[in-house]
Amino acid sequence: MTNELETERLLLRPMTAGDVESHIAMMQEPAVAQFLTPEHKPRSRAEEWRAVASVLGHWQIRGYGWFSVFEKETGAWAGRVGPWMPEGWPGLECGWSISSRCWGKGYAPEAAVATVRWTFDRFPELSRIISVIDPDNVNSQAVAKKIGEAKSGEVFEFWGSKLEIWAADREAWLSRFGSI
Repeated sequence: MTNELETERLLLRPMTAGDVESHIAMMQEPAVAQFLTPEHKPRSRAEEWRAVASVLGHWQIRGYGWFSVFEKETGAWAGRVGPWMPEGWPGLECGWSISSRCWGKGYAPEAAVATVRWTFDRFPELSRIISVIDPDNVNSQAVAKKIGEAKSGEVFEFWGSKLEIWAADREAWLSRFGSI
């Protein structure tokens, strides 16, 4: 199985050290950091460097992780999307973070469908995929709906916040979106 994915408009590959500067720049955007940091605002460059090092290490430890998302047309880095399950996480998550310059283009759901398909193919025993979403993050909730997830009624407490768990059942998801 390849770790490089292609959609109609996007190319995805595991994040690498070459993506660090783009990732830090995205996380410095106030609109992006609002739901992705404990303070709900951009963190220092040093804090973001350590955070992206964790993302890169996730691939080494788990054998999967966030993919860097690139626009086919321009080759520009657009964000990160994919499976994520650090220690203590409530389940295998499909997460997404797209640079604000790419918002409104449908990149998050397009990339998320590709990575959920990849995840279900890689883990045939996985009965569901989740997304952990701040209850005020209406944009991420819209993405979750587009990729076949619904609120599960479960709550995950993290960084002093109560986050909602959205989920999709494997069989229902595959019947809607298909496998690789």
